[in-house]
Amino acid sequence: MKKLLFTACCVLPLAIAPQVRAENLTHVSQLLSSRQCQNCQLTRSGLANARLDGADLRGADLRQANLSRADLSLADLRGANLTGASLVGANLAGADLEGANLDGADLREAYLAGANFTNTSLRTFYIARAVGLLDAPVSAEQLYQWGFVEGENKNYRMAIAYYDAAANQEPDNGAIYLSRAIARYQLRDFAQAQQDATFAQTLFTSQGSTVGVDASQRLLDEIDLALNPKQDSGNTAGNILSAISSVLLRFFF
Repeated sequence: MKKLLFTACCVLPLAIAPQVRAENLTHVSQLLSSRQCQNCQLTRSGLANARLDGADLRGADLRQANLSRADLSLADLRGANLTGASLVGANLAGADLEGANLDGADLREAYLAGANFTNTSLRTFYIARAVGLLDAPVSAEQLYQWGFVEGENKNYRMAIAYYDAAANQEPDNGAIYLSRAIARYQLRDFAQAQQDATFAQTLFTSQGSTVGVDASQRLLDEIDLALNPKQDSGNTAGNILSAISSVLLRFFF
């Protein structure tokens, strides 16, 4: 399998966001007064907490704009460029994002339920505790990576939801099931974690991945220890899970 270049999550905004011009104050004023600003130049605009529900922002250039906690519910953002924009905690419920570019956008804690994601570009890893992204038509790879992000943020139930969606697309990918097993282990759902880890090991065995087989067995051993406590072997569960997670970062779809 290919290597998962997950470190890209830390450099993506820099890599994909070229230098952009400052905001056009006339366009900012037009937007705030009328909520009508098609094809406007709004790069790097300070629009945090702005009331923009139902706004017409078709084709607007919002690269690196600060839209943190802005109300963009039902906004028309078709074809808008939101590359590298901050949408932390923003309300995008029902927003039309058809053809919009959200690469590198910060969607942490954003609310996107009911948004239209047709042809939306969502190459971003800043999605912790975002709501509504499961409706986005993205690849199993992207769903898996989002699940990993949520797991790292200890949002294990959301991580499992992303892994479930990824598994629906890639039912023969052992990395998905082993990652889901870790999330379930963290929730102390040992029976389901054991089932996932066992299935992952079966898949890795059939694919000739000794690394995957070994990682699965390490987790199965840890689950067995949790179910049948024995004298401390000297390794903490945290260290073992961290080691398994490091192995999983090697897998790519």
